[in-house]
Amino acid sequence: ALPIYVVTKYFVENAVALSGTVERDDNGHFAEDIDSFFDNSTGIYNQLSEEFPFLECESRRPKKMALFSWVMSRMGFTGIYFPFTGESNINIDAPLCMMPFTVAHELAHQRGVYAEQEANFLGVAACVSSGDPVYTYSGYLSGSLYLLNALYRADRDLWRELHDMISRYMLVDWDDNNEYWDSMESAVTAVSESVYDGYLKANGQDMGMQSYGACVDLLVAYYLPAVS
Repeated sequence: ALPIYVVTKYFVENAVALSGTVERDDNGHFAEDIDSFFDNSTGIYNQLSEEFPFLECESRRPKKMALFSWVMSRMGFTGIYFPFTGESNINIDAPLCMMPFTVAHELAHQRGVYAEQEANFLGVAACVSSGDPVYTYSGYLSGSLYLLNALYRADRDLWRELHDMISRYMLVDWDDNNEYWDSMESAVTAVSESVYDGYLKANGQDMGMQSYGACVDLLVAYYLPAVS
């Protein structure tokens, strides 16, 4: 089997199993308490840091960008790390289901990992190894999205097989995410992505915004030995 299929199946199966264990409202929408999982964020790298000691540092609770979140959404950002203050700033208007992963991603930047593809990979890996059910689900959910999108380009039939496994709760979460970001598409988003693309390249990230998809290679390389 294709390595990407093996790892994607692993992520989808875990996301399906966990999708009904998180708190949801009467319509099935992700409804975990934001303050609770923000408070729990400081320990989510503990397990991963044992394997990768360079990740060890004192985590700082991320900051909720209450007044600036709408602007961040219009610009297409889920979070922003300020290296001068060491603060991870989270867009709290964005869909809640992906927010624990966003927190983990920004905390990777806090640990000196500035490449976006590496921060995405570490965000997923930290979530799924955290032992916290909310972060674990968000990690498998986010990882499944990256992997399924890549599998779709590699083999449409295998993608369809795994897509048919997705639970209704996962579909609700993905629909919430897609609908929110579709509603925020604007000329400002395109301009901000262009500016950020230039920022990434100026800081040594030659792939620019495309680097957001490159974490798939890292996920496959890291998880394949354990699941194949």
